[in-house]
Amino acid sequence: MSVDDIRPLERDSELMRDIVSWDVRTWSTAVLFWEQVLPKGRTLRCLEIGAGPGGPSLWLALQGHEVLCTNWQNTEGQAAPLHERYGVSGISYQDVDATKIPFENEFDLIVFKSVIGGVGTKAAQDDAMRGIYRALKPGGTLLFAENLRGTVLHRLARAIAYKVRGTSWRYVTVKELRPHLAQYSRHDVRVTGFLSMFGLRERQRNALAAADERVLNRLVPESWHYVSYGTATK
Repeated sequence: MSVDDIRPLERDSELMRDIVSWDVRTWSTAVLFWEQVLPKGRTLRCLEIGAGPGGPSLWLALQGHEVLCTNWQNTEGQAAPLHERYGVSGISYQDVDATKIPFENEFDLIVFKSVIGGVGTKAAQDDAMRGIYRALKPGGTLLFAENLRGTVLHRLARAIAYKVRGTSWRYVTVKELRPHLAQYSRHDVRVTGFLSMFGLRERQRNALAAADERVLNRLVPESWHYVSYGTATK
């Protein structure tokens, strides 16, 4: 696939699936929001934290921005295959511990998706958020999408899944995110997703996400949602 083959970003497109990877209909809400608030008219120096397969880096590079794609280890090995498939340029790779981000006032834009919960303790999460703020230039933009703690049912389902996989995660709350976002000159934090996480397959998650959008996202309390997304300006 070449850059010339890319169509405008749509929720059900192959590109969106490659950006988001899982539970696409729910998480695409964040990406479509990012599209609206992404600064226009100039090439940005961007940083992706905790990139994994590098979907957000791909999204930024396709729009002509310069991207440093980072993960805590094996960054290029994990992310380069997707970027090569799309034939994008302008992406470099570096292993970076999200709790020890080694940059200061360097980036026009920083993006992360599903990262903060994976860094460990509350103290480590605070370190990551402070490092992100420090790495942005004054006037720079943060775009984020993060797993939230959700309800008891969400936590139980995740506990079962992580026991099977032998991994762990400390999910954050919006209440924990807000003090970090408050240090920015302005910010916009939103929530989405309630039922769709419980789908066993992507088709089921898609159907449940549609129900969330039609009814439940408007009815359930903020703390019941399991995805937070938004933007902040330093």
